[in-house]
Order: sequence, then C-alpha cells, then structure tokens
Amino acid sequence: MSKFNELPISDEIIRAVSEMGYEKATPIQTSAIPAILEGHDVLGLSNTGTGKTAAFGIPAIEMINDYRKHPKVMIICPTRELVEQVATELRKFSKYKEGIKIAPIYGGQPIDRQIQLLKRGCAIVVGTPGRIMDHLRRRTLRLTECDMVILDEADEMLNMGFKEDIEEILKSLPEEKHPQTILFSATMPNEIMKITKKFQVDPVKVQIKSSQRTIDTVDQYYYEVPRGKKLNALRVLLNHYDPDLCMIFCNTKRMVDELCEELNHCGIRSVGLHGDMKQAARDRVMYQFRERKCSILIATDVAARGIDVDDISLVVNFDIPQDHEYYIHRVGRTGRAGKKGKAITLLSAKRQLKELKEIMYDTKTNIVKRMLPTSEQLEALNRKNFINEVLTACNEGINEDSMEIANDLLAEGIAVENLISALISMNYKNEIIDIEDKDAIRRYSESFDAIRLHLSIGKNCNIKTGNVVAAIIEECGINAQALGRIDIRSNFTLVDVDAAKVDIVLEKMQGAQIRGHQIEVQIDEAPKRKSDASGYNKKGGKRNKRSSSSAKKNRGTKDKKDRRSKESTKTKRKK
Repeated sequence: MSKFNELPISDEIIRAVSEMGYEKATPIQTSAIPAILEGHDVLGLSNTGTGKTAAFGIPAIEMINDYRKHPKVMIICPTRELVEQVATELRKFSKYKEGIKIAPIYGGQPIDRQIQLLKRGCAIVVGTPGRIMDHLRRRTLRLTECDMVILDEADEMLNMGFKEDIEEILKSLPEEKHPQTILFSATMPNEIMKITKKFQVDPVKVQIKSSQRTIDTVDQYYYEVPRGKKLNALRVLLNHYDPDLCMIFCNTKRMVDELCEELNHCGIRSVGLHGDMKQAARDRVMYQFRERKCSILIATDVAARGIDVDDISLVVNFDIPQDHEYYIHRVGRTGRAGKKGKAITLLSAKRQLKELKEIMYDTKTNIVKRMLPTSEQLEALNRKNFINEVLTACNEGINEDSMEIANDLLAEGIAVENLISALISMNYKNEIIDIEDKDAIRRYSESFDAIRLHLSIGKNCNIKTGNVVAAIIEECGINAQALGRIDIRSNFTLVDVDAAKVDIVLEKMQGAQIRGHQIEVQIDEAPKRKSDASGYNKKGGKRNKRSSSSAKKNRGTKDKKDRRSKESTKTKRKK
C-alpha cells in the first residue's frame, strides 16, 4: 500500500486528499492510478468500499488541462445516489484545481435545469445511462471533446437492464479518436467481457486478490429467529449492539416500507430507501443519514448501490441476500478505513441456513452462529442501561429546579431510599420483547375490510394458529396487521386477510408449505366484511352465536325446500 505522495499525482490533489484524512492509497488506487495516467484502457475488478472513486476520479481530474465547453470526461453510474456520491467526491479531489466544473445528471430532476448546466460548460459529466441517453437524443450533451469514459459498477448496470444504453453511449463517442475507456466491476460476467473486447484496446487488468473479497475488520454473525419474530429479534439486537450508524437490507421495496413503518411505530427512528421513491425524498433520506439525524437506514440492494457513508458500525441482513455477491456488497458497508464493524444475518427457515452456508463457501468467510438473548438477559440489559442513564445524568450535574423539587420532597419526611424507589418505579420501563417461539401471536387492535381465504390444511396436519400466521408473514412479506380471524378446521383453515393484501397472499401462498405440507389457497365463498381484530386464539375468532345459529337454521330451511322441490319433480315425472 503506497502513500498518495508517492503516486504520480499533483500537489493540489495531494493537498485535497490530505485534508480529507487520507494518507495511504488502497491497493486498487495504487495499481489503477498510474495505469490510467499512462493512458491505458483499464479493467478494474474491485468490490464496494475499496476506494474505486478515487482510483478513477483522481487521474480523470489530473488529465484535464483545459476544455472549451463540452466535457472531457464522462462517468456512467447505475443509480442516482451513486452519481451524487461520485460528483461530491470529485469536487473534493479537485478543490485546489482551478476551473474544473462537474455536472451530475440523472432522472428525477428537472431536465431543463440540467440543460442549462450543460450549456454553461463542464469538464466532467457524471450521469445515469438513461438520462445520458436522453441528453444525447436532445443534443444537449455533446461528446466531441470527450477523451475519457468511465463505467462504474458496470455489472450492476447490466443487471439493471442498461446494456443497450451503454453500448449506444459508447458508440456515440468520436470515431476519429479512441477515448480512454475505464471499466470498474465487482464481477466479470460474459456481458462485461463482450463490452471489454468491443470497446477497449489492450486494457490493463487491475484486480483485488480473492483474499480481499471479504473484510477482515468485520465480525460476522447469524441468528436463527422463530418465524414471525424477526421484527422483535431485530429490536432486541439493535438495543444490544446500539450502533452509531446502521444499515438494514431487505430484498423488496415493500419490505423496506413495512419494516421502516414498524420500527418507527416501536419508537426506533429509521428511514427507508428504494427505487420507487421520488428523487426529492431519496435526497432527503440520504441527507438525514449522512448528517446523523437518523442513525438507521433501511434499503434494497439496488438503491444502496454506491452509497459511501463512513463510520457505519452495523450491517443487518433482515432478508438473506438473493445473490451471493450482494452479501459482499452489504458487509462492505462497515469495517472501513481499518475500523471494526459488525454484520448480522437473521434466518427464520432451514433453507435459509443452507443458503447462508453456500454464501460462506463462496465468499470464503466464517459467519458465526449466535443465540438470541433470553428474557432474563434482556431484563438484566434493561436494568444495566437504566443505571447507566442515571449515572450519566448525575455526572452531567443537577440543575436548580430539580434540586428544589428534591428538597421539597425530602421536607415531606420521605426517606431517601423510598424516594429513589418511587422515582425508579415511575421511570424504569422493563420492556421484555417477545422473541421466543410460541404458537400464539398477538394481533393488532386495528380493524380492516377483510376477505376470507380458504387454506387446504387443517387440524389433521397438526397445525396451530402461530404456524399459519408465521408462514404468511414470512412468505408474503406482510405484517400481522393484515391478518384477522383464523379458524382452523379438521381439513382446512379459514383466514381473514386485509382486502388490500389478498392478491399478495393468493400469489405467494399458492403452493407454499406449512409444517412441511404443501397448500392450496383460494377465496372462500363468504363475502367481504369487517374484521374485528379481537386477537389470535387456537380455536379461531369469536363468532356471534345468534348469527351463527340463524345461519344454520336458514341453511336447514333451504335444504328442506330443495328436497321437497326435488321430490315434487320426481312425482310429476312418474305421472
């Protein structure tokens, strides 16, 4: 690992980098910066968190001597967040370089504002493929002076479906001269190799060794969590680890929204980030997280791609990643710059443990199993935290108002130990969060419009209410608020589901398994109605005895009428 002042870069950039707190270059920077400055095409293989932005950003700035109006360098990134991140870093690197303007362009922003920015002229354009294509079609972006093009997170851009756009952009570059082409990717799929062969000339390959794929400074653990108790387990673990900054990863946008809502409902402030959010909302979320106004960020893998925030102390895989490479990207958010970090994964099914073992094999890392704390341990932790809070308050000093109140209470003749005990009783909240595997799951009190679903499994398969609820929550990614009364019969089960969530349950639960039994799901013939959400129980929901007996009576009357009608018809036929 070299120092920056040992690399062939200008004093202005060394000064800027030094002010940013960097002294030593990372392996990818040590190898890539000289190769790019020598004019070579470069193919860089490196994961998130290894310093790729500086690896291509510093030489890109160094090679800009002058420009008239149109950009000399174009950087293509997969997401809006990464565009902003790269543009911000480049501005820091070029702080003492005169006249270097950087223009970020991406969707979700008014295009007129970007057009004006490009008209005024810039040295470097950083943009997403879609918005770059838009400007090229409008002729508001011209690449006639472009000497260098950089593709950051190339594999992710291909995964997101930008292959055609990338090729079209590269084809639009000046034919008379071959712009220096820099490509960085975490993986090397066939499509990347095709782009390399087509658009690069004798590229220098810069690669981090496989031993550096996982970060040594990250302690990695997993917890086996009872189905339906992941939220509670997460609350307990957040309290246990007490992270300064934490990123929680979910596999779906819906899960991000629901988990964010649940945590905030429990008093744990968090913000969510996913691709369906408008740009203003995304910017607001990232500002809150970067400025430590909110310490917990919940995100999908794509939305979090390229986010580079220092001092993240804990990464949580609320959902096990669907791609093994994503595990590397997630874990790489913490344990940076030589600091220790922690990464935990929550598992709630046997198949997930198998997947995690495959991840361990592929990533050549050891993920240690840990046990969730018991009720006794949680109680002890709550007590310890309360005592620490009291001690901190004492050390910070007592204000005059509180001292006056204390003297007034003592003047009443109350013993000091009784006074302290009373104050503790008023302020000490020993909340024990349920993370044990129990059959009964408490429901929320809210009511909703419900549709009754028929599940082809019942008491004959030895299932209980908790099994049904946990399976639906896990498979469908919905919370307990969406479920109403559950009635387990001999051969089938009836479940009231929020009308807004019925389609999801029908789709996800069709063919799913409950206690090893594959089930079929269909809408019961009962009409849409109001659920009273009175609480889960083993025998199912409460029923109105009058209406129930009335229904039986009506059914009996109807059956008799049907039989009489049939007998009358038979008699007429005989005649």
